[in-house]
Order: sequence, then C-alpha cells, then structure tokens
Amino acid sequence: MRINRFFCLLLLFSAYLWAIPYEVVTVKEGEGEPIQNGQLIRVHYKSYLADSAMTMFDNSYDRGEPLEFALGTGQVIPGWERGLLGMKIGEIRKLSIPYQLAYGDREIGPIPARSDLYFEVELVSADPPLKPDNFADSKKAKWQKLGNGVQFWDEKVGSGVAAAQGTRIQTHYTGWISSGRKFSSSKDYGKPLTTVLGGGRLINGWEVGLDGVSPGTIRWLKISPSMGYGAKTYSAIPPNSTLIFRVEMLQVEKDELLAETMDFFPDTTQLNLQDGPEGLRYAIVREGLGEGAKTGENVRVHYTGFLSDGKKFDSSRERGQIFNFPLGKGSVIRGWDLGVEGMLPGEKRVLVIPPALGYGNRGGGPIPGNATLIFVVEYMGPEEN
Repeated sequence: MRINRFFCLLLLFSAYLWAIPYEVVTVKEGEGEPIQNGQLIRVHYKSYLADSAMTMFDNSYDRGEPLEFALGTGQVIPGWERGLLGMKIGEIRKLSIPYQLAYGDREIGPIPARSDLYFEVELVSADPPLKPDNFADSKKAKWQKLGNGVQFWDEKVGSGVAAAQGTRIQTHYTGWISSGRKFSSSKDYGKPLTTVLGGGRLINGWEVGLDGVSPGTIRWLKISPSMGYGAKTYSAIPPNSTLIFRVEMLQVEKDELLAETMDFFPDTTQLNLQDGPEGLRYAIVREGLGEGAKTGENVRVHYTGFLSDGKKFDSSRERGQIFNFPLGKGSVIRGWDLGVEGMLPGEKRVLVIPPALGYGNRGGGPIPGNATLIFVVEYMGPEEN
C-alpha cells in the first residue's frame, strides 16, 4: 500500500509539472546510421498546439523546403534536441512535448505561453558527422612568423584561387586558448563559416593569417592578444589570451561587385597620407570630379569606420543607406567636418582622425576612449534640393 501510494503521488506530481507527458513514437522506420549531436540535418515537420482542436501552427511541407539545423547545438527547442537524436533517414517520429521542453512561459507568434505541443517530424537528410579537430596536433606545428603577433603552420597546402580582401571564403575552424581549452568550432554546428575577408568582421589575426590561402589548405594560426580580442573578455575567452586556430579553407570565391561596394581596412603604411588641419591626416585613394563639398551644404557620403586595430565599428554600406549631414555645422565629429570639406563627387578618402577630433577620452558605443579612428569615406555629392 505504501508503494502504491508513492507511485500515485509521483504521478500526481508529474501531472502537476507537465500537462502532457513527454513522449516519442516512431511511426515509420528509417535507414542508415542514427544521427548524432553536431550533425547538420534537414527535417520536414507538422506542428500542432495540444488543444482540443489540435490547431496546426506550422507546416514545412507547405513551404516545400525542409528546416536545416545542427542537432545538439541549441538551435531548436529542447524537446526536439532529445526527440530527434538517433533518427535515421526517412524515419518519421511523433513528439509530444510539454511546454517546459518547448517555449516555456514565452509567447512565440501563434504559440501562446505555456503551450504543450505535438509534432510529426520526418528526417529528410543528414550530412556525415564531422571529425573534431585535436588541439594536440598543434604540438607538431613548425611555427613561422607571418606578421606582428601572428604565426602560422600549414598542415596541408591547397591550390586554386587565393583568398584576398574582398573574396568570400568558406572555412571549418576550431579555436582554443593557449592552454588547450576549446572556445569555438564550426564543426560543433555542423556547418562551415562563410564570411568576407577584409570586411572587418574577423579578428586581425584571421585577416592577416588567411590572406593568400587557397582551397584545400589547412592552416594553424597562433594569434597574440593584440591581433585577437586584446584585453576584452569574449564569452569563453579570457582577457589577453593567445589563441590557437585550426582553419580548413573549403572555398574561395571572387566577387567583383562585392569588392567594389565594400570598404576594406586600409594599410595606412602604404598610403600617401597628407597632413590636414588640427592633426587630421588623410589620403585621396580615388579622384572625383565636379565642385568640392562646402561648409553649410547638406552632403551625402558612404563610409566605413575602423579602430586603429582594424575592428570595424560602423558602415553605411552595410546598412545600404547613404549618410546625409550638414557640413561644418558640428553635427558630426570634428574630424569629419574637416576631412570631408573640399571632397569632389566620386572622390574617396581615408581619414586618420586623432582622439581630439573624434570622441576624445570619453569614447562612445563600441569606440573606446582616446581612440584613433580610420574612416574610408566616399563623397556622393551634395543633397539635391
């Protein structure tokens, strides 16, 4: 009797926690190897609220395109992470998921808060599991100096179009701090990283370390704090960390249109910098035509701003919106009022702006105090009345 009472209490407690039990039922068997955490998979699904009407709120079949995600990486609700593990290609499962393993107390679109859910999920395809990178392999590295704060070793040398500023690259990578603790890996997400070299979205160590690398190359990088994340803390990366990366270059794609519309971090040592007023320095990298920008005019520019370490902090090009402002009226930093004056339509300049002409010792947003700023500015002409 005591045992029966215990189980009755347990059932009542479970019912209090979960209105419906968590349940996974296979309604059609699949074929092949069971899927594992970390694999990139594609599924079709039908989704229902666990109400009296079994209200459908989503159906990937209607869209004709399966959902793609990496299993076990937190990209889907916990009930899916648990319920899809071990499926085989072609298998169909029905999932009964209490709200605690779904969206919890949140209201998401057509899903009310605290909603228990039903799903029917079909595994359409899965990429093969990726072999994880091993930090111990870095001990074999015969490091060569590539630049200030960057060393490299090529485990394997590829061929073909070499990565350069403005090329779109696709890589698999794993990153560790120098103690061997992993902090990030594209392989954990089952999907390579696609980005543009020279766009200011990567740490400087990558910008320098991947320049000239061809598809098929596996390159190890040892990156000093000054070329990595510096004194800042990023997630699992402590301040002033030396970083080790294993990077496999999968693809390099030239995109002339992209390169034309992007501003890349300029190598100021290679520019013919001229001294401007009040400590401003500038270089004309493309000539323009027409009348120069005058104080009092509403002028139109495209621009990209970088810190002196190459980190991009703002870009009108990425927003796809030209920036308008009245020249010489103090509505922008002093370095801009001085640097844009006299520019001809179509002209492109690099402005090196000292802190006194920028944000001073106070900084602003992503710009630290006493920061020297580097802007690539293209003058589009005065605003038309």
